[in-house]
Amino acid sequence: MTTVLKILESLDREDGLEVSKLEKSLKLTKKLDRENLNIAIKALTKLGIVHNINNEKISINKEITFLQGRVRCSSKGYCFVVREDQGEDIYIREANLNNAWHGDSVMVLITKQGVKRRAPEGRIQCVLERYNDSLLAKVEPDNTTGELKAYPLDDRIPVIIDLENEDQYNNKLPDKDLIHEIKINKYPIAQYKAKGTIIREFSINAGVKGDIELLLSKNNISKSFDSPKVAPKKIPLKGRENLSNQPSLLFESWESTNSPFLPALYAEPYEGGTRLWVHSPSISERINLGGKLDKYLRDKGEVICLGNDWLEFINESLKTVSKFKLNEECPAISLVIDINADGNVTDWKFILSIIKPVKLVTPKHLKAINNRKATTKSVPIALKDVKDNLEVIYTLLHTAKLVNISNNTSIKLDEYIPNFERLSELQKTFPGRDFHGWSKTYDSYDPQSLIDIYIRLSNNILSKHLIGYRLPFIYKEHEEIDQSSINELSKSALALDKKITVNVDGTITTAELIKSFESSTEKKILHKLVKHIIPGIHLKLFNFNSNLYNDDLTYETSTNNIESPWCCPSLNYWNIFNQFIISTLLSEGKNKSSSRSKEIVQLGKKDSWKYVNWEIFSAKIKDNIDYYSNLRLVQNLNEIRKKSKSFRNNIISIAQGREAQKIIGKEVTAIITGVQSYGFFAEIDDLTAEGLVHVSTLGDDWYEYRSRQNLLVGRKNKRTYQLAQKVNVRVLKVDILKNQIDLELVKETETNNDNQNETVINLNNESDS
Repeated sequence: MTTVLKILESLDREDGLEVSKLEKSLKLTKKLDRENLNIAIKALTKLGIVHNINNEKISINKEITFLQGRVRCSSKGYCFVVREDQGEDIYIREANLNNAWHGDSVMVLITKQGVKRRAPEGRIQCVLERYNDSLLAKVEPDNTTGELKAYPLDDRIPVIIDLENEDQYNNKLPDKDLIHEIKINKYPIAQYKAKGTIIREFSINAGVKGDIELLLSKNNISKSFDSPKVAPKKIPLKGRENLSNQPSLLFESWESTNSPFLPALYAEPYEGGTRLWVHSPSISERINLGGKLDKYLRDKGEVICLGNDWLEFINESLKTVSKFKLNEECPAISLVIDINADGNVTDWKFILSIIKPVKLVTPKHLKAINNRKATTKSVPIALKDVKDNLEVIYTLLHTAKLVNISNNTSIKLDEYIPNFERLSELQKTFPGRDFHGWSKTYDSYDPQSLIDIYIRLSNNILSKHLIGYRLPFIYKEHEEIDQSSINELSKSALALDKKITVNVDGTITTAELIKSFESSTEKKILHKLVKHIIPGIHLKLFNFNSNLYNDDLTYETSTNNIESPWCCPSLNYWNIFNQFIISTLLSEGKNKSSSRSKEIVQLGKKDSWKYVNWEIFSAKIKDNIDYYSNLRLVQNLNEIRKKSKSFRNNIISIAQGREAQKIIGKEVTAIITGVQSYGFFAEIDDLTAEGLVHVSTLGDDWYEYRSRQNLLVGRKNKRTYQLAQKVNVRVLKVDILKNQIDLELVKETETNNDNQNETVINLNNESDS
């Protein structure tokens, strides 16, 4: 489908474009499509977004400053446009939305500049691209006409959709247990409402598979990507370093048969430290940048964990030829890293290689190693199959601890995912992936936690290498935490645990604060508080040859905190893109100044860029890389990341909700994890799920909220409810669709009466015996 965005992208050139060439660029062959294009051009011309050049060509109008961005609405009706150029968000009044919905890509004209702390205001000129082509809704009859209407579940889209196939459902609707997926046939325009068709119905009680289908639809994640009928390229083995005699190891915790495949590792002692090899499966060498297979992967974006199964990212043909197999020679892109006794990197080298992994290390092996006494000489049964590789595993474990301390690429916190079978794959470390701006604390029992340490280190090294060569790459940017938030957190922490220490001036960094939590009895609550203030993470593009160049991002500033993912191409597209850049440098980069020169530079070695004063790539390769290294790519990938993060949160929440449904009406123990003016949140011990005890249910007194102390205080009885306090609660209601659990406090007198009744019953039982 042709969108306004695609039209403007095709017109994004100084000299403009003839309509006939625009039709060709958009691949419009049908008469109706060409007529619709002419209608769109007339509308865009009237809006001032495009104009004619000598009545021959169409060009984007540069005389009016329009801004592109994405609509972000709240459930309370406030709407902003988040700008593509990273500028200040623009506030949009309801009257100026121009029928745009939450998530839509739009063109905005600023109508009022921001003053002091007030955001600028604007008017949406047109919708460039719709975010939703379908959505979940409740189907109910209109109060006046009785006709069936669709009401979106997402309260950020407060519209009513007319149904075009309502006759098929009149006999059995409405049903409170049914949710419907609505295909949008016509979006709202002027006074005309949106029109849609019911294409699928979901029961909210259809088991685990039903929950997954519901959440995939809710997050607009498609399962029906048609894989192109294109065979992956064959990788030439000539010139690659043969490391097939090296007994490299695979590490895996995931158990599903279709889980993503990961890098291989090898290590050995070297000059008082460690020499480490990280071997990444080569996928970038098997695709053409801009080709059909590349577009397929770019559109899919990322692998999705369904709880205990996976929605794969790599298609079957790529997986077959790229996945490392035990005792088989496999092409790889390898990074050799020298690490000293303090865990710091002293040297590195990227190479194209051939490897042959010999063993797979699983949680069973690491558990046996961690439980093994240091003095024992016998090898446990669980380690018999890897006994010849134990020295390598011990070296990797020892070095990982050192690197974990010295390499601060992300904030590390404990992750608490419920121990449900339906979430079994989520409970393992997801190597190199940050869903919330922080990563999981290192776990020496988890093979993927071990490999995560080395993946993050390798990602950091690649960013330094590509900055040195001024080549484009995608990197993860961690937003800084506001110091005032850190100070507020430290106050809450001190209220919970007096043993936590802060600096003399009363300030403390996030890293210092988290470190001080390690010995605290309230560590779980404190980590939860930290998670609330971490602003998140997003992808950015470094491109020295465009306006995307960041002067603040240099070799020196990327010392520890910049990650450019490349090791795990089976996980997402940004790994593939970065891997493509480094593999192209190694295979196509010019390693000497001229064909006659005898001095050859190893382009994969640390600091090698200092000896290069010529163009690394030919003009054709350089232009191709620059063409695909664009802002649109990163924006699309960030949207895919948001969907993936939302789905992950939803799949955990719905599992917790299903378990909470089983204990409705029952009394359970919980711990207070958050206090607000309207009540407090309590986490049920066995579910790690939070529910709300609303202040209106605390009927014994009028409660005041004291924000500084994070507590509620009764005016008369002075009873308090504060962070980390243990309480008994009863589950009242579970809303699966909204991920909400309603709780009520079980009063002490009620609990005491129950205990007395239990005592009487016990006594009676004893007398009967």
